[in-house]
Amino acid sequence: MFDFEKFCLDAEERLFIIAEAGVNHNGDLNQALRLVDAAKAAGCDAIKFQTWITEKVYSRERSLKPDYQKLATDPSESEFETIKRLELSFSTFTMIKAYCDERNILFFSTPDEQESADFLVRLGVPLIKTASQDVTNLPFLRAIGGMRVPVIYSTGACTISELAAGVEAIRSSTSDIIILHCVSCYPAPAGEMNLSFIPVLRAMFETTVGLSDHSVGYELSCAAVGLGARVFEKHLTLSKEANGPDHQASLEPSEMAQYVRALRNARSALGDGQKRIMPCEESARLAFRRFIVAGRDLKAGHRLTADDICFKKVVSGLPPGQLDQILGTTVAIDIAADTPISLDMLTVITKS
Repeated sequence: MFDFEKFCLDAEERLFIIAEAGVNHNGDLNQALRLVDAAKAAGCDAIKFQTWITEKVYSRERSLKPDYQKLATDPSESEFETIKRLELSFSTFTMIKAYCDERNILFFSTPDEQESADFLVRLGVPLIKTASQDVTNLPFLRAIGGMRVPVIYSTGACTISELAAGVEAIRSSTSDIIILHCVSCYPAPAGEMNLSFIPVLRAMFETTVGLSDHSVGYELSCAAVGLGARVFEKHLTLSKEANGPDHQASLEPSEMAQYVRALRNARSALGDGQKRIMPCEESARLAFRRFIVAGRDLKAGHRLTADDICFKKVVSGLPPGQLDQILGTTVAIDIAADTPISLDMLTVITKS
């Protein structure tokens, strides 16, 4: 199971929030470092990038550009050209990792092929995340599972049988797997998020689960907290107006800070599932609880009936649940109207 104590800013909270830098650096080191600063300032536990060698992942002529990328990039530019322009070198990632260490925020990345995966492990990343595009890449998943670091497995655009086969491939080498529910659309429409699958996912594979969230805003991630998600990934950008495939479906720095606060509040609000009087309720309980009071002036010797009683918000006395216990008893002393009734004011007699 995921080691929250090792990776989270607040281990007791058991919530791990990842700022997905992805390719929102636009191939520029300075922008990448600014994204690190923004993730740190927002209170994220980690920042994640994507590491690849374009020639080992994309075909110059045959790779298809998804519709969302066509809208956000130059349509005359091929998928290979778009991705190559966004590629960062291994030496650049070494500098980004060093900067993250300096800023005290966890760095890791998604490798898209084996050479990048090997590099990241040599660099000392504490986690590896696989992309949804590799759900069916079983040889690669088996290799990732054997790298001796926890694996975060993303599951967008796949069937349940494909998802399960990928889990089996990773688990052939390690049991340290976190599974993220994901809808691979940028942005993902709320009506297609299918968040109810999150508890199903957790029950099926008995491991920590989370959400790779490409929806607009943070409301759906808050809902996912209530459904058992504990690891969250959300794209971060310096500006939604920037050119690039993912900016428009990302959060700007101020929005990411709101996202983090909302998730942590949602997690805190879940509590422990045990019903009890909360400290903040004590004053309200004292002011609002109803007790049995005399509804009129009562003389000693009067036999108490329901017409003699009111239930009022006073600070002490007999609770309404004891009404049957006192009806039919005799008033032992004069009781003024509006006075809370106690047992020592009554003489119990045998009811006929």
